[in-house]
Amino acid sequence: MSRRWKVAAVLLAAGCVAQAVRRRSRADWTVRANRELDVRDRVLREEAPETAGLRHEAHRLRELGDAAGALEVHARLLAARAEALGEDHPHVLVTRFNHAGHVWDAGDTTGALTAYEQVLADMVRVLGEDHPDTRWTRNVLTIRRNKAEGDPGPR
Repeated sequence: MSRRWKVAAVLLAAGCVAQAVRRRSRADWTVRANRELDVRDRVLREEAPETAGLRHEAHRLRELGDAAGALEVHARLLAARAEALGEDHPHVLVTRFNHAGHVWDAGDTTGALTAYEQVLADMVRVLGEDHPDTRWTRNVLTIRRNKAEGDPGPR
């Protein structure tokens, strides 16, 4: 066999190996994605059935400018989620973060800052310092503190 044919055979074999690795990577990704969806479905089934309706109602009221109504509905959502999933569940922590935003929108600056501080402490404890939700909450708390103190932030 000539050198040219040997090189072609080696390249063909390398291409086949690369193709097999790509297929395996896609299969692994698909398995992981399906596993994650199964976990999310299980968590959503554990929640009380009315939580989806409450979440949509709170969002609708907020969009319509009814901050007080949205806050009231979101408080019911938070209570239902905490009861179904437990206080330290990541979905409940994110709901508490969102609730602090509703408190802020309703005009209770001090209450909102306190709520952000409390959920940040719990996120650090449960999720860790470097979790994206923890970092996002810390960032929003800093921005809201600056606004409360009259600093508009970077321009």
